Amino acid sequence: MKRTTILILGAGPAGLSIGYELARRNLDFLILEKGKVAGESFAHYPQNIFFGPWVNNTLPGSRVAWNWLLRRSTQPAYTWYLQEYARRQQLPIQYGCRVEKVERDREGYLVTTNQGVHHCQLLVNCTGYFSTPNRPHYPGQDDSPIPTMHTSQYRHIDDLRRCLRRSSGRVLVVGAGLSAGEMVAELRKNGFEVALSHRGKLVFGPSPLTEALLSPFSWLAERAALALGLRLNSNPPMAGGETRRLIDSGEVPVFPAIEHFSGPFIRFVNGREERFDGVVWATGYRYTLGHLSAILPEGEVQLLEMESLVSPGLFFLGLDQQRSYRSRFLRGIRSDARRLAQILDERLALRLPPPPLEEKLFDLDALPDLVTAS
Repeated sequence: MKRTTILILGAGPAGLSIGYELARRNLDFLILEKGKVAGESFAHYPQNIFFGPWVNNTLPGSRVAWNWLLRRSTQPAYTWYLQEYARRQQLPIQYGCRVEKVERDREGYLVTTNQGVHHCQLLVNCTGYFSTPNRPHYPGQDDSPIPTMHTSQYRHIDDLRRCLRRSSGRVLVVGAGLSAGEMVAELRKNGFEVALSHRGKLVFGPSPLTEALLSPFSWLAERAALALGLRLNSNPPMAGGETRRLIDSGEVPVFPAIEHFSGPFIRFVNGREERFDGVVWATGYRYTLGHLSAILPEGEVQLLEMESLVSPGLFFLGLDQQRSYRSRFLRGIRSDARRLAQILDERLALRLPPPPLEEKLFDLDALPDLVTAS
């Protein structure tokens, strides 16, 4: 059994950030990463995806040249950046270490992995969302010949071509967020006939150019919202620009939510039925918690100062709305990691409380007469 004071699960942006902050404080810790490199989940993101301007996405203890600050960080560049960050910061990371089970004992936590058992006093979960894609399932889907794939399986257009076994055709993208919009533009650019299905109202954000120009003002507005403690919507809207043009012009038709699959057809809740050659789920992800099932009940994670209310000594980083509406984003993880490191440092610096009082009974009936009389 390997013993560590603080064990961190995941070497993505959250795990690397808290690792850096703990190293600054000379605290004993180890990061467990199931992949072969730091930030491996980012290596499997679609290559066409962007992560916003670098000014928001650098991790603590690193910076980029001023002329890169407002440029959008691409998937290949950010993947390289995370691996280089782990190397330069010389963080203790155990790669290829998949967590199988987490249990509590009197002194902390037992973490069983494919590489052995670890024991720690404090545990920090930084497993993020990407490992648990949200895949809808509709009536008739299992019997339908329409192939489906989630955006987590998509890195390049060739991945979709292999899934569909064709280089063109009609594809339905399902979703209303950032990844759905980027997928619509990507497939359209590569010669596919594209349609979009979504629930609720479709909301567009600014175009990439407008976003870069407005970023200084957005930075100020965000700081004001944080100072006021506003709980804003953390779901990023669909990007404007080319995607919005395709939808507004009708080049990409829009359908409501799916009702069911019917052979090669899909029926929507408005009663309309259309034929498709494939479906791409751009339906997001859920926070990865399966490895904590033995110590956490199902449902929403309940926290107080980033610590589980159900399982003391278990902390989270990168969880949606954890401290603010930006906690699951890179810029929020950066500031939350600093606060969490302070909490962990203070926790370990505390002296053990004195033992509970043991009140011994004084039998006053047995007192000498002199004392009783007084």
